[in-house]
Amino acid sequence: MKSELTHIEFYFPENAENIKNKQELSDLIVSEMKERESLAYSGHPDEESLKKGIVDHLGNAEINHYKKLSDSQEKEIQDKIQQVVEDSNKILPVPTKNYVFVFPYLPTEEDKVFGGVMGVAEYSCVFHIYLSPDHWSSEDLANTVAHELNHTIFYYRHYNDFKNYNLVEEMLLEGLAENFREKVLDDKKPAPWAIALSKEEAFKELESLKPLLTSKDKDLHRDVLFGSEKYKKWTGYSVGYWIVKELLNKKPNLTWGEIMKLDSSEFLKYIK
Repeated sequence: MKSELTHIEFYFPENAENIKNKQELSDLIVSEMKERESLAYSGHPDEESLKKGIVDHLGNAEINHYKKLSDSQEKEIQDKIQQVVEDSNKILPVPTKNYVFVFPYLPTEEDKVFGGVMGVAEYSCVFHIYLSPDHWSSEDLANTVAHELNHTIFYYRHYNDFKNYNLVEEMLLEGLAENFREKVLDDKKPAPWAIALSKEEAFKELESLKPLLTSKDKDLHRDVLFGSEKYKKWTGYSVGYWIVKELLNKKPNLTWGEIMKLDSSEFLKYIK
């Protein structure tokens, strides 16, 4: 079944029995992408960048855990991706077709919070799904697709600063994606990274971050979002989540189309 909103491609190489490491698996995947003439749609500026991106996100389990998807799994995954994008489009119009690339995922025990599915939004119309044939679930896939799709729409609506967002924009990017995921999937249970901090803790942290909100320092962004000695794990995700939640509570008549176009300063107006 074709969709006007998605173009989905799967890359689980057949001839991978003798691969020795993630780099070789990435090389095989990119070779297949070249054969299908899909490199230009990958969201990466060049082949080497794409290879590195795949290696960075394949997961940390041993390479012998690699397994190909079955035909029935591939069909189920494709149908679920299309369904979530179609459902999302009813709430927030998807402005352009998204190219979705599904790659292998080799999760370890430490990655179980993602449930066998992990996503990366690469461009304003491209996201990558990393999926473990043995550990994924339909629910985890739906969560990931809704989250990453929202990222691509944010990129589309704020393209002038793409790849050059400041700290508050990076936090809002994640907060928007999680609140949107809850809306699309009618899911009242927040993700672990969304509530790593309570609302009170998040706004207290936001106050301390005020002098840094316009910083474009990528190391700072990583520390705040993912955690460091100074910041609790997922701090930035939680701060962004609660900022967006506050806007949604105080401006319930705003549509998601309007929300995605707002400047970051509009969100901060509603934080007391």
